[in-house]
Amino acid sequence: MTMRERKSTFHRLSVRAKWMLRRLQRSRAGQSARRLKRAPARLARWWSIYSLRFSWGLFFVECASVLCLLALAALSFLLISHFVFQSVQVQGPSMYPTLINSNIYWLDHFAYEFHDPRPGDIVAIKDPTGHGFDVKRIIAVPMQSIYIDDGKVYVDGKVLPEPYLQPHEETYAYERKPNELWCLAPDQFFVMGDNRGNSCDSRTFGPISRDLILGRVIR
Repeated sequence: MTMRERKSTFHRLSVRAKWMLRRLQRSRAGQSARRLKRAPARLARWWSIYSLRFSWGLFFVECASVLCLLALAALSFLLISHFVFQSVQVQGPSMYPTLINSNIYWLDHFAYEFHDPRPGDIVAIKDPTGHGFDVKRIIAVPMQSIYIDDGKVYVDGKVLPEPYLQPHEETYAYERKPNELWCLAPDQFFVMGDNRGNSCDSRTFGPISRDLILGRVIR
């Protein structure tokens, strides 16, 4: 093969390569152009499918459902917080060491719907002196007697075991009386704080009626 024949062969190959490259570029450009032309049609088709599924009536129904759920949730919270459970904050040291001053506890309003308050229960009561509410422990229930003498509490003539008091804690009647006796009526409860030396309770304002008990405090 002569030099001229080689040059012609290389020339034909280069021309063919350039032609194939241009064809490839044109095919890619054509595909892009065809895709651009088809894009509006695809968007129109998608919008037609979406518009078939969407309706203003369905939209308002969905909004109404969400609003109803939110209203039911708010109503449930209000009912539970006012009639079943409520948070209460202890004010003062009268229930120390069982309850700590300024701590927050739960008040169960529903606790005494099926049974009466029991001795030893910690309850929230309406303060008989008219100063909001207070938290105390039930010591005696209706028809029982309470006798305080020589630092000890007697219920129906028996010494009341009180493991919730601080060690060596003694209980005395106020006004420096050496002893005092209470006999409860059918609707009366006797309450005291666990911090006997710093508690305003039934030793001061006397037994309380059932309607003053708001519920049981949950620790």
